[in-house]
Amino acid sequence: MQEQMDVGASFTTTRTRPTVVAVLTTLVGLALVPHEFSYTRETFAIEVVLQILCLVCLVVAVRSWRVVFRRPAELRMTPTTLTLRRGDQELTVPWDTVGQIRIDGDARWPWVVAWLDPAQSPADVPASRRNDGAYKLFPIAHGRSVKHRWKELKDVRAAITGYGRRYLDAPF
Repeated sequence: MQEQMDVGASFTTTRTRPTVVAVLTTLVGLALVPHEFSYTRETFAIEVVLQILCLVCLVVAVRSWRVVFRRPAELRMTPTTLTLRRGDQELTVPWDTVGQIRIDGDARWPWVVAWLDPAQSPADVPASRRNDGAYKLFPIAHGRSVKHRWKELKDVRAAITGYGRRYLDAPF
């Protein structure tokens, strides 16, 4: 007999697309690294373009590898609790201990941030703490397409509004 689960919303991170992008841009960037730096007048423009392309590939690769190596995260919201699981750590808090919750950050790298009850020990929270006392709980669709990121952003905002009832609008 299946156990009936509490009705709620669940969001998880994925690393499939960032892994593919990281591997491809790393390989292309390394293939474009110049073997020698002696340029002639005829090849100078081509070599400069290839070096700029190499640099762009390596910057994109580093950003993608950061997403790949981040611990997997899951954010679950029910009518009574907010649960965050990052790696092997888990934190479940009732909604009345969440002071404020919002979507914050850059429009390309949005995060769910929350101000928790001061009695909550920072060592128990599996998230990084910002200077203003908020915790960066969940990265919203980092490494995914723009269309998927906006869809998940809308879904997370609706879940926070529906379950938490204390949503502060995003600055973007």
